[in-house]
Amino acid sequence: MADQIRTILVTGATGRQGGAVIDALLSTPNIASKFLILALTRDPDSARAQKLLAKAPEIIRLIKGDYTAPTLSEPFTKAKELSPKGKIWGVFSMQDKDAKIYKDWRDAPEFHNGMKVVDQAIKNNVELFIYTSGDTGGEKSWNNPTNVPHFMTKHHLERYLLDQIKEKNSTMKWTILRPTMFFENLEPTNDSKLFMTAYRDILKNKPVQYIATKDIGVFAAKAFLDPDNYQGKAISLAGDEVTWDQLNDAFIKVTGNPIPTGNGLLSWFIFRFVVKQYGMMIDWFKEEGYGANIKELRKIHPELMDAETWLKEKSAFPKKV
Repeated sequence: MADQIRTILVTGATGRQGGAVIDALLSTPNIASKFLILALTRDPDSARAQKLLAKAPEIIRLIKGDYTAPTLSEPFTKAKELSPKGKIWGVFSMQDKDAKIYKDWRDAPEFHNGMKVVDQAIKNNVELFIYTSGDTGGEKSWNNPTNVPHFMTKHHLERYLLDQIKEKNSTMKWTILRPTMFFENLEPTNDSKLFMTAYRDILKNKPVQYIATKDIGVFAAKAFLDPDNYQGKAISLAGDEVTWDQLNDAFIKVTGNPIPTGNGLLSWFIFRFVVKQYGMMIDWFKEEGYGANIKELRKIHPELMDAETWLKEKSAFPKKV
């Protein structure tokens, strides 16, 4: 049985996306006979890491790894030691964006962190690499880095992945997932209030696409379970496309209250002068926008969450009685 088990290394395992991938894999029937899940985390003893381990201690292993290290050779070596076959079959790669704007995208930590994962995956003969990037207009994403810093970084990481596979004559298969705006960005925080205020004032009633991180995990799991059907594909992900008014209607229907917003002048100042890249992102929404094919995605995953479903089932907002 052990020789049939494939080992998957999941980066960002205690975060939203990595955690969603693991949850989706764990929901698969007979998962223990298919995969060993190695969860990369900075601190295996943290409460979040231990909570993750408790979900399925028989098939999850925690591996310590920190992107600030010069390379990720140590956690990849440890991963191979834990693998029944002595090799890593698949990698799920995600990197957190940086709020800072760099003069050169090559200086962004996100880019260097992503490079490290690609380099080690190729060096260790990983067979399947799934990278979660970001959509910049559906099929246009291949040639549309945009001027939004964290969009640009992800675009160039996609190119780095494909260029390194070619340059190193690697046989590693790949799948790129391109999420749109996370529904989770709407969660009740002061930051989300300011963001939604800017969204309302700048976009007016232009629609924006959203995706639940749970559904990102579902598509990543599908790619691991059926690699031949997903390899060599880049898939833009969204579960809903709504205007401000439509999103506000969903909030009122589910919570009994409109979308929480803040001071318009303060929001304008912050997104123009403090966290400029988010202001640039909202401008990009207005001028261009996402391009996922929700109709086709729903054929693959009928339970894809729309705004109302996410608010009901996943959000932290109090629900209307």
